[in-house]
This record gives sequence, C-alpha cells and structure tokens, in this order.
Amino acid sequence: MIFHEYLTTPKTTEQLVNIAKEHGLNWNEDQVKLYSLLDPSIYETESGQWAVKVDGRRHTILEAIENALEKRPMTKIDPNIIEQLPRDMIVPHNEVIEVAVSTGRYESPRENIIRVKRK
Repeated sequence: MIFHEYLTTPKTTEQLVNIAKEHGLNWNEDQVKLYSLLDPSIYETESGQWAVKVDGRRHTILEAIENALEKRPMTKIDPNIIEQLPRDMIVPHNEVIEVAVSTGRYESPRENIIRVKRK
C-alpha cells in the first residue's frame, strides 16, 4: 500500500489522509485509521502517530531488488537479485516476488522475472 513508503518516519492521521488524497483515494480520517489498524505492519506510536514496523529481511530483499533493477526496466531473480543478498540468507523465488509486488512498484510477469510496473 502507498502508506508503507511514507511511514518509515511516523505520520499523523491527518498527514496520511493527505497522502491518500495525493494518490487519488478520497479517504477520511476514520477510513485511514481503520486501514492502519487492520494492516499488521502498521502500528500506532505512543504519541498517536502511525509508523511501519521495520522488517529487516523484507528490507534486505527489497534493497537487492532495487540494486538489481538500478538502470533496467526488468531483471531476473536468479542470478541478479539472489547475488545481491547476503550469502547466509536463503530466499525462495516466491518470497522475492511477494516482497516486490507488495510495494506496488514492481510486477512479476514470469516466475524468474521482476520488472518495474507499467503505468
């Protein structure tokens, strides 16, 4: 979802409403709160702001995808993305695809390909 990339730093509900509107979603504060409460990776801080839980494994996989796609519109998972991962990290292809697709920026037209999503 669009909020994840913005919630690496905590945001207020009002800020999330504005972000949603920038992305064409006409959500009010209650809808943003509901979405945030239902998303298991988003949590409310003690100060009442929203943030995303940092998942080290997911972050490492996403970084490998971004490095492999640096100047290309598409790349192979194996070897291009797998080579970017730490040697002691075993990641199946379907997990790489799941992480890539979950960002909303990438798609996987075939089992071993990740590409930048066409608009």
